Amino acid sequence: MKRSMKDKELLYIKTIAEEKNITRAAQKLHVAQPSLTQCVQRIEKELNCPLFYRQKSGLVLTDAGALYYKVACDILELWEHFSKAIEDMQQVTSGSLSIGASWYNTLLILTSFLPVYTRKYPQVEVRLQEKNSTELERLLSQGELDLILTHQYPRELNIKQNFESKRLVHVPLLREDFCVVVAQQYPLTGEKPVGDDDLPLLSLSELASVPYVQFNHNQRIRHISNFALEQAGIHPPVAVSTYGFPSAFELVSRGMGFTFLPEHYVRRFAPNRQAVQVFKIAGEHCAYWTTSVCYYQSDYMPVTVERFLELVSSQHFPYA
Repeated sequence: MKRSMKDKELLYIKTIAEEKNITRAAQKLHVAQPSLTQCVQRIEKELNCPLFYRQKSGLVLTDAGALYYKVACDILELWEHFSKAIEDMQQVTSGSLSIGASWYNTLLILTSFLPVYTRKYPQVEVRLQEKNSTELERLLSQGELDLILTHQYPRELNIKQNFESKRLVHVPLLREDFCVVVAQQYPLTGEKPVGDDDLPLLSLSELASVPYVQFNHNQRIRHISNFALEQAGIHPPVAVSTYGFPSAFELVSRGMGFTFLPEHYVRRFAPNRQAVQVFKIAGEHCAYWTTSVCYYQSDYMPVTVERFLELVSSQHFPYA
């Protein structure tokens, strides 16, 4: 027996089997009933066996017909998946992706990850906006960004996000502890490092009288750092308020008290660690944040967003 099954014929037999009636199947398929009947007869002749027999309830599959029906369902399902994959590939090669991130998440994550994404999907136009977390959340809620990388508060702070909804999805990428950076003129010892860690552990109570280089009031790192100080029960004198991690580090390296900074920033991007003292913070002070990808779930998710989420979820951060 030599013949090839056409997708149209597979669909015809599948529809007749499900409708149990030639007339209803023809109406559903938008073909003439005689043409459908002739198609079935031709297939049965080529296979040299009947596919249906009649009962009072309608057309019923023979054993050969049941096998044909199963094969038809499997092939049509595979074809549908294949067609969808091809359609997605075509879309992802010609779409755009709007991402929002803080300058620090851009530096820590996106400068390494985006080349991976663009190499895989070279025709996608990536549009990156760098704002603070609050502004990014506003832009996401207004639909001006597809997704954002934002710093989530420690759960111990119990701060509810203003823009949260049932459709908002958080995908955690990296938990990052803060460390304390102290000017050399304030000699502190701390506890000896444990295991493979090279940073001594500092009791925050030792900072009670050391001038504090804090961040601006609308910054998430300021809220978390102040919470850690409250947990320690101290209120050090404020020396200056600043915005950027580089300026905070530089001020401390020139003798202006202490500050809090993300540990990966100090280890990877701080210009001169020898000019300062760097300490870890005890876990009970909750001095950390979590970098997450945030987006709104919808019935239709752009393919460019789906591919970004699939790829970013497979990565390990931070990159070396």
